[in-house]
Amino acid sequence: MMAAGDILTLNLDGAYLQRKFQAYRHQTSLVLILAAMMGAAQWFIDRELDPAAARGLLWARLAYLWMLLPAWAILRVGSHVTGALLALASLTLAQLHDIAILRQLEGGIATTVMSFVFYPMLLVLLCLGYSLFVNWAGLALLSANPLMLASAGWLAPFPYQLYSMAIWPTAIFMLLICAAFSLGYHQRYMLEMALEQASNMDPLTGVANRRHFQQRLQQEASRFVRLSQTCALLMIDIDHFKRINDTHGHPTGDRTIQALAGICASSSRDVDLVARLGGEEFAVLVPGTDLDGARALAERIRSQVQELTLHSDAGLAFQWTVSIGIASLARQPAGNLDAAALGEQLMAHADQALYAAKNAGRNRVLEFIQR
Repeated sequence: MMAAGDILTLNLDGAYLQRKFQAYRHQTSLVLILAAMMGAAQWFIDRELDPAAARGLLWARLAYLWMLLPAWAILRVGSHVTGALLALASLTLAQLHDIAILRQLEGGIATTVMSFVFYPMLLVLLCLGYSLFVNWAGLALLSANPLMLASAGWLAPFPYQLYSMAIWPTAIFMLLICAAFSLGYHQRYMLEMALEQASNMDPLTGVANRRHFQQRLQQEASRFVRLSQTCALLMIDIDHFKRINDTHGHPTGDRTIQALAGICASSSRDVDLVARLGGEEFAVLVPGTDLDGARALAERIRSQVQELTLHSDAGLAFQWTVSIGIASLARQPAGNLDAAALGEQLMAHADQALYAAKNAGRNRVLEFIQR
């Protein structure tokens, strides 16, 4: 069962809110466009209430079309915070603009006070892509605005009792709808995260798979091209792995692969990426690290593997080793390679170093030497 505290905590998490904003930004923009059109169309209601005054208010109603600007801006901004401010500010100004127009109509406030209930309802549709706290704050603000203006003497006479009977049940109902939607999106988000993690994870070892590794490799290569940030790559292969399978069985071979994944993960930093590329071959992507740092990591992994004793299903103890090849991005290459080609080149260089380590007798670390 999902705890309410978990949902509230996620509604303060920037990454979660940014993803939610991206998922619903087009809907937010569409709601603003529809609100602009509805605001302009209210002139026909004005004409029924007070035909004489309505003639002078046509341009005031058409001014609602300014809401097309924030609708366009929300599609362009990158931050959920900016998007939330635009949405709330637009709806608040639209409400105040509506009140200013109704004040000029004979009996406008008293006759159409129920139209103020429309704004909290509209907010729920407008702010689906934002934090639950943004929704609650917006509901409180839009519900209280007419009361605060009436208390200041700007809306007189004001039907307090009628408005209160309509707005507070509506606001509470909308608050519950916001909470229900937030719960629904939370469940969707957790499912998406689980599917995303499954698509990026090697099922045997729990480290990244080749697909995710290729994505990160290109990202780091792109960061190197743009920012000249160094990056190193370790290619790791279990020595004589076929012999382990043939002698001790495939279940023992699988445990050997899992043991290597665990050593790589425990030896690496949080920012490093450990990936199983296939079979007994692993890679460790080490951003922001030069050859010296990569060599120290590789030696740490190699020595821990060499010292680790495993047992087969039959209870036979055995030791095993790995060979490691290292390559790095430390200077801009000749030929103006793009990020994809640079990533492939880094992987090819680390592969060459790995094969050199195997040919040199295995259980060693060698780095790629540019000739």
